[in-house]
Order: sequence, then structure tokens, then C-alpha cells
Amino acid sequence: MLEAGEAPCPGFSTEKISFEMVISAVGHPLYLNDLRSHAGKRPAPVQMEVPQTVKRSSGIKPNLFWDKTAYVLGVTAVEDSDGQLTPGQGKRTADEHAAFAAMHCELLEGIDDDGLRALLAFLDKWKPEFFAARGFPVEALDQNIVFRLDGDTGPNGAPRFLHQRSSVLPLLVISDQRDSALCLVTGKEAPLARLHPSIKGVMGAQSSGASLVSFNDQAYESFGKSQGENAPVSEQAAFAYGTALNRLLAKDSTRNLRVGDTTIAFWAEAETPEAAGFSEMLMSNAFSPPDEAAEANMLRAHVRKIAEGRAGGDPKFDPSTRVYLLGLAPNAARLSVRFWHPGSFGDFARNVARFWDDLTIEPAGWKGPPAAWSLLYETAIHVGGKARADTIPPLLGGNVMRSVLTGQPLPRTLLSAVVGRIRADGHVNGRRAAVCKAVVNRISTKEEIPVSLDPDNTNPAYRLGRLFAVLERAQEAALPSLNATIKDRYFAAASATPARVFPLLVKNANHHLSLVKKGESGGLGRWLEKQLGLIWLGLEADLPRALALEDQGRFIAGYYHQRWTKSEKNGEDQ
Repeated sequence: MLEAGEAPCPGFSTEKISFEMVISAVGHPLYLNDLRSHAGKRPAPVQMEVPQTVKRSSGIKPNLFWDKTAYVLGVTAVEDSDGQLTPGQGKRTADEHAAFAAMHCELLEGIDDDGLRALLAFLDKWKPEFFAARGFPVEALDQNIVFRLDGDTGPNGAPRFLHQRSSVLPLLVISDQRDSALCLVTGKEAPLARLHPSIKGVMGAQSSGASLVSFNDQAYESFGKSQGENAPVSEQAAFAYGTALNRLLAKDSTRNLRVGDTTIAFWAEAETPEAAGFSEMLMSNAFSPPDEAAEANMLRAHVRKIAEGRAGGDPKFDPSTRVYLLGLAPNAARLSVRFWHPGSFGDFARNVARFWDDLTIEPAGWKGPPAAWSLLYETAIHVGGKARADTIPPLLGGNVMRSVLTGQPLPRTLLSAVVGRIRADGHVNGRRAAVCKAVVNRISTKEEIPVSLDPDNTNPAYRLGRLFAVLERAQEAALPSLNATIKDRYFAAASATPARVFPLLVKNANHHLSLVKKGESGGLGRWLEKQLGLIWLGLEADLPRALALEDQGRFIAGYYHQRWTKSEKNGEDQ
């Protein structure tokens, strides 16, 4: 990533910067320039490589050569009597600015660099009241600010900031005088990271970032070791993994996605950057397939080509390309690893293709290849027609993705959650039926539930689902003005305890069929009566007293097939 210009140099991190303070050679503040992008509806900070950010909790810790205005200028936004924001000071703003000035005065003492001497002079002369006196913009308050020496340019002739001057880099190099130990990542003796980097971009975690490794209490320490010494990782390795993860999880990155409560980072290693980029693009599209039919068909074709090893010498379709997927979720102030899956591009393509095949059902539940995250929304509570993501069962996203990536059976908890939602809201759609089909078939390792209606399927639960659909259709045909059908009243009970419910439903169906046959839809009535007879022929006299979870899934699939398959007789949805 460093070689490709995608990651900052050691000692730096990518942060959001909004303004620059331009100072003269003797430290006078000349301008406070706005660096933000004004292309959108609101001004947006620019992403800039600056000296690595410090980790703050409740203490005062300044950053080197940049920070928010409270540290850099000693001012923050406060409300005046009219409710307008004006430059002022909070309870500890003065202490924050003093810490920023003291740190730089100590670090830069005796430095032989015009720009850094100008910074020292600025810190010596600056007073917080200068902000308002010089008419600096209120929009800069509490934003991150960097410094630039007036007229200073880099080797390419472009203006450069103070932290980009060659004299700054030696000041950021980690001293090797710290205690060294064996790094668990590299296997080499090196200075250890006392605090690990904050990882940003994980959904549900703190916006300021959370750590993969941290020890914030003596109860978690042992053998007299403190903080990072308990899990020895070198400064270099900690910087590397933290920088790489933050780049992968950045908002503008295409190498991450969210599935439930899990944030997934993924990447590929190939012989050329172009091949790696193609692999990552295909992985991203496989997780969130496009809606446009032509693009979706092309995606299916590419995945099949890789899954079947038909690379044809093209490195982009090489099934041996290494791919890596990391699932992260918030856990208090830390991050939990939901899954870690290194593998080959070919295995990834085969498992994704199988996942799509498992969810294939007629009539189709999706316009194109299904996205893994879309399954989770079938388990969520809907309010005002929209699914509430916070009601998706925790851990489900990680478990589903683990099954998709490894080809293992989909979790029974997914089936349980979908069946539970159907019992609660009575809504049986193609997506929910497809989930039931996929989970049941993977658990049983054979196609117990077919893609489309199978009249010859003898499974009692499947046939009972079909039977319920015919009974519902008969009621609708006989009593079209009903506000609530038997599905609204009895579906949950019929799918769980059929022996108790179906005798009553069949008794009422005889009356419904009699009404239909006497009316204008006599042909439909006779067709429904025939369907009832054919389905009953495949059932035992004693109906099951209760259906297990997998059988409830079969019931739902049978109902969906029978209810929405076109009638061979008249083409109507039955």
C-alpha cells in the first residue's frame, strides 16, 4: 500500500484537515486558509498525511505539528448571549494550548530549520485573543489545523506544510532505546508498542476509533507486565496493521462492507496491481451485486469462470490468487474478530456461486444474484415499511458470512430468525422462502426443497405448506372481501402444530369450495378441489402433532411454491 501511494509513511497517519495557518519567518500569523472541499452540499475536510495521531481518552495529549484549534490556538467554539458561536475558551482549553506549545518547544529546542524556528516564534507570540482580533473565520473553530511557512515550497515547486519538511521526519522516528522483545507478528526483536493504534470505520464502534489490542486495567495484566507488553507487538508491526486497516475501512474505500453488526475488510494479493484490483472489485460486487441486469449477468459469468478454473491464461481470472477477509465488530472499547478467512480466489468464487445456487427459488426472490447482507433484513422488524437494522440478531451477520465464505451450512439461527419473523408478521415472500430452502438443504446436504414447485415431493411438512396455500386460495375465491384470511389467523399455528389446526381449516374449506363451484369461478373451484385431493393423497392419516424448525422451513417453502406458482390451467397465480 505504501508503494502504491495508498498509505502514509511510518510515523504518519491520514487525518481530516480543514484549515492551514500560514506564518511568516519570524512567527507572525498571516492567514488562516480554508483547505476544505466545497464540491458537496457542505464543506468537507481533506484527507492529509500528518504526524501520527495520539490516543486520547480523558487526558491532555497534543499532536505534533497539527491539532484542533483548542490545542493549536487556544480557542474553541462557545455560545454568546444570542446563541451564536464565537471564539472562546472551555474549562481546559488554556491547558491544552499550553501543552501543545510546551511539547513543541521541548522537541524543537536548538533546531536548525527556518520553518520550525518560525513555529517556535509563533507559539511564543501567539495569544488566543488574536483569533477574533484578526478576523479569522468562526468555521475554523474546533477543526484540525496544520502550519505552513509563507512562500515555502517542496522539491516539486508546490507549497508544502511544516510537517512535510525534511527536518521533521527524524523527529518522528521511534527511538530504539526502549525495551525490546520478541514481536508476535514479525518474530523479530524490536521495540514494543505500548498502545496499539485506533481502528476507525467499524460500524457501531467509537467514532474516534477502537483498538484490536488494549489492556486498560490491572486485572488483564500478568507477570508484572503493563499495557502492550502483555501482547508484545513491535511498534513497526502495530503501525503497519493499524495503517492498513484504517485505509481498508475508510469511507472512500471499496474494500469493505457491512453485514449486520459485522464490518468486513477484504483484499487480494496477485502478481500485478491490475489483477489484484480486479479480484477486489469482483469480491465487492459479489457481496453487493449490481441491480442492472446486464451487469448482474456479467458478474455471474465472471464468478462461474473463476469457480470452474477457466482462466485461459488471463491473470485476472486466476483461481490461485490469494484473498483475505476479516470480519470485525465492536466490543465495548475494543474490536472483536468475528472471522478471519484467508483463501484462494477460486475457493471464494465456488462458495459464492454455491451460495447463489442455494438461494435460487421460483418465483425468484431477487432480481439478480442475492447479497449476503440482504438475508439479514428478512430477520429485522419493519417499522413504516423499513427494516430496522438494530433489530437484526447480534452475531448473525458474522455467522452468515462465515458460512458463505467456507461453504459450511448456513446457521440454524438464520432459519429460526426468519421463521420467527414470519410467525410475527405473517409475510411470506420469495426471499424468506429462499432462506428456508438454503438453510434446510445445506443442513440435510441434499436438495430436500426444490427450486420450483414439486408436486411429487412426499415430505409431510412441504405438502402441508402446499395444502395451506390451496386452502387460503379457496377462502379468497369464496370470500373475496375478507379483511383477514386464514394465513393472518392460522399460519403460525398451522406451521408449528398442524394436527391441531388443519382439521378445522379443511372443514371450512369444504364450504368455501362449494361457494366457488356455484359461482362464476366454477372452473377454479374444481381445480382447487382436485389440488386438495392430490395433496391429501401424499399425507398420512395422522398429521404431525408438531413440526421441528427445519420442517417449519419446509412448510414455508411448500406454501410459497404452491401459492405463487402459475396454474397450468388458467395462468392465474394460485
